[in-house]
Amino acid sequence: MLTHKIQIRIFDTDFLGHCHHLAPAMWFEEARNQIFEIFNPSMSREGWNLLLVHIDLDYKNSIQFTEREIEVRTRVAHVGNSSIQLEHGAYLQDGTLAAQGTVVMVYFDLKNQKTMRIPDEIREKLNAL
Repeated sequence: MLTHKIQIRIFDTDFLGHCHHLAPAMWFEEARNQIFEIFNPSMSREGWNLLLVHIDLDYKNSIQFTEREIEVRTRVAHVGNSSIQLEHGAYLQDGTLAAQGTVVMVYFDLKNQKTMRIPDEIREKLNAL
């Protein structure tokens, strides 16, 4: 499991100080940087090889700006032939689960516009998580 701390910004909140419904999606994307680096160590645009094809979010508890920090925990739930499924959780400072989500990404050749089999060396790194 990977963990990543997120500082809540005013920008993440609405008029009442609640975190906006899209904020967890952005936090989860930031937390996926560690996964992106496994697939594309240089994080270069030319070498980009992951496409997001599915996302779902469930909101479990209110997240207030006064919380100031969220911990995102990311788990590799499944590695398929050309896809990877990740589960994310956003946790308040007291350990309460505030939001959870699942994403599916495919390993993709942008130049040739086709999915590819995830290489064994990447699979090994993912399975170690």
